[in-house]
Amino acid sequence: MRSLSILVLLIAALLRSPVLAQEQYTEGPVWRVVLVKAKPGKFTALIQDLRDNLEPVYEEEKKQGIIIDYKLYLNSTTEGPDDWTIAIGIEYRNYAALDGLTAKAQEVTLKHYGTKEARQAAADKRGEVGQLVASRLMREITLK
Repeated sequence: MRSLSILVLLIAALLRSPVLAQEQYTEGPVWRVVLVKAKPGKFTALIQDLRDNLEPVYEEEKKQGIIIDYKLYLNSTTEGPDDWTIAIGIEYRNYAALDGLTAKAQEVTLKHYGTKEARQAAADKRGEVGQLVASRLMREITLK
């Protein structure tokens, strides 16, 4: 009987944990953060690709309400030769904004590049100047 009482108390405490966590903060937007390492000697080409291809796409996605915003960050404190160079943060209103995202993004990118082949060629070229280090999906929070 005592074991059952302890088990019930433990389960109740575990079920209450998420509620306590949300008492500590307010949930905000969702961010996709992509970390990219410029290949040796290709930093300028990577920045040019971001300027020519990603920036216009993200601006159009902002205009259409697909994303809220985007940010670019330069890593000035690398920890080693395999560390990232540029971080790309893409802000979405919430997790529901990710539903159907691929179809919406493909429409915007196809408009920018003109053809699927041109879009793929640009992606291939991007792989020649930069390497994906990591991609994370995270929620912004505000402490209470």
